[in-house]
Amino acid sequence: MDIVEGLFFALFWASATIATKFAVRSVDPFLLTCIRFLVVAVILLLYNYGIRKKHSRLPTRCEWGTLLILGTLNILVYMSGFLIAIKTVSAGLISLVMAANPLILIILSGIFLHKQPTPYQWTGIIISFAGLVFATIPNLAHNHATLTGLIALVIANISISAGSVYYSRSKPGLPKMLVNTWQITIGGLLFLPVIWFNKANNFIHPDLNFFLSFAWLVVPVSIIAYALWLHLLHKDPVKASGWLFLTPALGYLMAVIILHETVTLYGVMGAVLVITGLMYSRRKYSTASVGKSAK
Repeated sequence: MDIVEGLFFALFWASATIATKFAVRSVDPFLLTCIRFLVVAVILLLYNYGIRKKHSRLPTRCEWGTLLILGTLNILVYMSGFLIAIKTVSAGLISLVMAANPLILIILSGIFLHKQPTPYQWTGIIISFAGLVFATIPNLAHNHATLTGLIALVIANISISAGSVYYSRSKPGLPKMLVNTWQITIGGLLFLPVIWFNKANNFIHPDLNFFLSFAWLVVPVSIIAYALWLHLLHKDPVKASGWLFLTPALGYLMAVIILHETVTLYGVMGAVLVITGLMYSRRKYSTASVGKSAK
């Protein structure tokens, strides 16, 4: 059962970029994201404060400030960077870049949480970033990516990693489900001023492509995938994190099969190196064993 849940989580999570690529053919990406998160927010608020109202409470005054920062970092800034890149960077490369998030988190944790990376983690970081360089250079050379889009992706990755570090430091008393509910709600509301300032570019064509893409982003990606993730984390956090290693490979594969993106040797090598680096960074480092081997 765990394997089935993990596979569905990885598939749904990896499909977000593909679904967004389809959706932006019918709607402005920022308008799409604002509507998407507000709809998800309403569903989660009804679930938590309607169906599960006995187990839910409102945030305290101090927690509201924490949630505002989380909504800004994890939703507004993160999604804005992703949306800037979605039109100018190939879906396969986006999947690889976003997969590097755990490695950026390791670096930021070392800086702000004083959790110094182990030699295995540093090695994994170097291997994965080498893979990103392999995959990025031909994309830039063949106009499958722009420098602006790549910079936006890096900013998005740093932002969501910073949000994770901030969450670890602030340790709000709310359950994870409620934290996610409120950060999505606040993030969706923060997109409203963006929509206003971007109104000259707003458009929406309510065709079949829009409704199918939007429904996929709301239900399988935003609701089911996250519910599966929380369930897998509750069972075994170590095994759960292992499923994240599948997402860059699945994202790259779906980009080739569904969007007909070109398979290149650089892209395959980049994907292999990124996944290898991610897996290597998860290895345990024992100072005791190093001491024994030195003797």
